[in-house]
Amino acid sequence: MEAKTTPHLHARAAHQAHGPYAPPRANVRDKAATAIPWPTALSVWWSAAWRGALYGLLGGLLLGAIAGVMAAVLGVPEKANLYGTVAGYIAAFPASMLGLKQALSKHLASLSGAASANPA
Repeated sequence: MEAKTTPHLHARAAHQAHGPYAPPRANVRDKAATAIPWPTALSVWWSAAWRGALYGLLGGLLLGAIAGVMAAVLGVPEKANLYGTVAGYIAAFPASMLGLKQALSKHLASLSGAASANPA
């Protein structure tokens, strides 16, 4: 005699096997199941680009000003440009990551819906 499994017990077993995150249901090797249409991709890119640019501008301005003041205090004002450039690069990396994170968080529902419903 075969034991019947109920959906509730199956879900509990899946939760115990994989933790709170269930494995993807779509075959990720199937390109059609994970395709994102171009308008959705463009929307996510633009959202990440303007956020990263804005945060990078603000972070670079702040860290560049701090670096310029440090150069003046250290008595090497001719190095302020170099210090500001380095500070700007340091600010740009986390700023772009923050912008991308926020853009993906905002568009995640449309990305998953588009991937499962709209093959390219």
